[in-house]
Amino acid sequence: MNYFTETFIPYGQVLIPLLLKGLWITIYVSALSFVLSIVLGAILAIIQYFNIKGLSQLAKVYVSYFRGTPLLIQLFLFYYGLPMVFEIMKHCPKTFALVFCLGLNSAAYISESIRGAIESIDKGQYEASMAFGLSHSQMMLKIILPQAAVAAIPPIVNSCMDIIKMSSLGMTIGIQDIMGEAQLTAATYYKTFETYILAAAFYWILAVALGAVQKKVEQVVGSAYQK
Repeated sequence: MNYFTETFIPYGQVLIPLLLKGLWITIYVSALSFVLSIVLGAILAIIQYFNIKGLSQLAKVYVSYFRGTPLLIQLFLFYYGLPMVFEIMKHCPKTFALVFCLGLNSAAYISESIRGAIESIDKGQYEASMAFGLSHSQMMLKIILPQAAVAAIPPIVNSCMDIIKMSSLGMTIGIQDIMGEAQLTAATYYKTFETYILAAAFYWILAVALGAVQKKVEQVVGSAYQK
């Protein structure tokens, strides 16, 4: 008990405000990365689903690379490697580098989730849409994609959670998010256990909140298809 009252709680009063400051950076980076990954992932999924000549092969290479290499290497190549080749990259902001790499990485996974969700729709839906005289774009926007969204929500939310957790790699390039603040404070006060258990709690709270949002979105999107 003395440990909590004399060590943990007083240290928590110092650390928590710093983690709260880092929390907003984590949310900001994760939100921008998620938007980028959704847009790019949807484009990649459509390219692969319709097997667009030329672009489909490039999309497959893209997905293979970003799923097959560690995000940390991708981040280091972008932030430390490219400036050695391109002069303009020497002025790249840290936050932009992290958002860009997170978005590109997650897009590879989200594209597969969206493509799988589209392919899960019964082929009869396509035939019925064509029979009613809908154009291809109308069929996708009004019939196929709304149904595919129901199946795609869980894996997409999982990808969002992965983005939040992987944003902690920003500390490797000096970004003061939750993990960045935790690492700096732990090095200053020499309290590793207390620091990282509180940092873990912050990420856990974000995961629980995101899970609640997922359930709400699933109810709203799926309500149209409930019998």
